[in-house]
Amino acid sequence: MRRNTIILLIVALALGAYVYWGEIKGGEKRKEEKAKAEKLFNVPKDSVEHIIIKNHGQTFEFRKENGSWEILQPVKTDADESPINSLLYNIKDTKKIRTFKVPKKDLPKYGLDDQSSIKLSFSGKGIPEITVKIGDKTPVGGNVFVTKNDSEVVIVASSLKNSVSKSLFDWRDKKPLHFEKDKIVEIKLKNPYGKFHFVKDGKNWKITEPIQTKGENSAINSILNKLEYGRIKSVAAEKPKNLARYGLSHPAYRIDLFAGKEKARMGVSFSAPRHGDVIYGKDDARPFVFTVDSFFVKPFKKKLFAYRNKKIAEFNRSKVDRINLLYKSNLMIFEKDSSNTWHLSTGGKAKSWKISNILLTLNNLKAKSFVNDHPKFLNQYGLLNPVGRIEVFAGNDKLVELEIGKKKNDKLVYARNPLLKSVVTIQAGELDKLFPKKEDLLEPKPKKEIKKASKSDSVKAKKK
Repeated sequence: MRRNTIILLIVALALGAYVYWGEIKGGEKRKEEKAKAEKLFNVPKDSVEHIIIKNHGQTFEFRKENGSWEILQPVKTDADESPINSLLYNIKDTKKIRTFKVPKKDLPKYGLDDQSSIKLSFSGKGIPEITVKIGDKTPVGGNVFVTKNDSEVVIVASSLKNSVSKSLFDWRDKKPLHFEKDKIVEIKLKNPYGKFHFVKDGKNWKITEPIQTKGENSAINSILNKLEYGRIKSVAAEKPKNLARYGLSHPAYRIDLFAGKEKARMGVSFSAPRHGDVIYGKDDARPFVFTVDSFFVKPFKKKLFAYRNKKIAEFNRSKVDRINLLYKSNLMIFEKDSSNTWHLSTGGKAKSWKISNILLTLNNLKAKSFVNDHPKFLNQYGLLNPVGRIEVFAGNDKLVELEIGKKKNDKLVYARNPLLKSVVTIQAGELDKLFPKKEDLLEPKPKKEIKKASKSDSVKAKKK
């Protein structure tokens, strides 16, 4: 009995081994072999390092160097990674739809002779040079004819032909400037409105020229974003002999970027619009002159006002526990108790959301214009004896102060943060938000207190 059990166990193990190795593993291997047989090329995408395309008299040669692709012919320049990757995916994924034998003399019927076809050659790590001719589209189905050995024609998807049928401009890199945005610590900009110097201060930008002040992050970052994500429209000249011809000997826009601790410099220049809305540009590191449209330089074509921070009273609202409101000789002092409830110093519970709105308005207040960054006299703005003043405290520390002067016109009023010194204008409509009426700021008294107050008043009246 025991002997029979052992025999059955051996048979079961043998059967299991046969199923695993013969059916499961063997099936996987056959599946892999079938997938390989269906492919036009059995080449890993990342192994290709050298490509030559001969397209009706034009030769394009590409080489992968240190992980990046460059064009060797017809000019030596950087390549655009996107069309190269598209071609590599087609090399890796193109499948044979149908294969048939033809005499060599019949190849011209399929556009596969040397004159009519596009010749694609490539090689790389562990890949000997492979060459294929790409011919005409099939009459039905929109596929294309290809051949690898001049005796066998293969029908494949037309995406392979599409990926090689490109102009030099399609293949070449279209970035106006090469840099790593996160490493830029300084920017120098010259535009028709002047010269500007921006310096990174932590995550924020500050301006050091023409004045020293906080920068508007979004406006300054838009300079880098345009240079990073914008693309040139065409190449005007590969090796220009005279930059003056393109308005680049004295450019309308000049941008210098400085990267890292070493402040490695890279620069690009742009002309004023010429011949309509065409603007010429040139990267210092590359010889060719390119074109962009007039919209491209919009982030560079701004006045100081656009690049500077317009907030005039920034502070941490969560730390505030006292606020002084003085407007037209009426002073109100509000204090916050340990339960985060606001009270008027002379008595009365305040509407906390109203106080929060004042602080929010103050914190988000923006200058509509910068009138004078270094005022010698304040009287002309009504700021020698301000009409209004807001002081915000955290304990004994004054977080921010804002002075309100006279009206400039119906829409604007002069204002000043003494710490920033600059006289600015703000919208006159903001005053109602900053200085609400006393009765609008206080919670109504409970009815019981009103009744007690009225009774005491009547008693006093009787006594009299």
